[in-house]
Amino acid sequence: MYIYNVRRAIDELNNEEYYEYLKRLRSVLTRKYNKNVKPSEIKQRVDEFVKGKDPKIDYFESYLITFDELTTDGAINALHNKKVKMPKTWRQLLLKVTEDRTLSPEVVKHLEDEQILIEIKALFYQSIEYCKDENRDRFFENLYHFNYFLKIRTNKK
Repeated sequence: MYIYNVRRAIDELNNEEYYEYLKRLRSVLTRKYNKNVKPSEIKQRVDEFVKGKDPKIDYFESYLITFDELTTDGAINALHNKKVKMPKTWRQLLLKVTEDRTLSPEVVKHLEDEQILIEIKALFYQSIEYCKDENRDRFFENLYHFNYFLKIRTNKK
């Protein structure tokens, strides 16, 4: 019953979620089991598992660990046949909020520098983490005030 539920949870992932799951699964297999498996082989094993083939115990455990790494209570939800809600990725968030904006020439000329890219990534991540809150209104308020703070510098020009 539980194995069937995990199969179903994997099968219900959309294409984007499924490929994110496979990438994270590869990372889990490498870190926790010292297995260096090609992405195509991982996909094949997961597809076979979803279609009914019994997995090796370390692979089954890694399927559950991967669900836990991707979302809160991911493994428990998969085991109990509850919907596993995959989180939005940072990439999806960035694309959604920046698709209608262009970068200024002063910024673009520095984007080849790896250290600058690392700092931009950290700035974006830390900004969201700093503002986060379980309550939607508080989260919005935190974002609003944080953005206001950042605009102080631009208004002084």
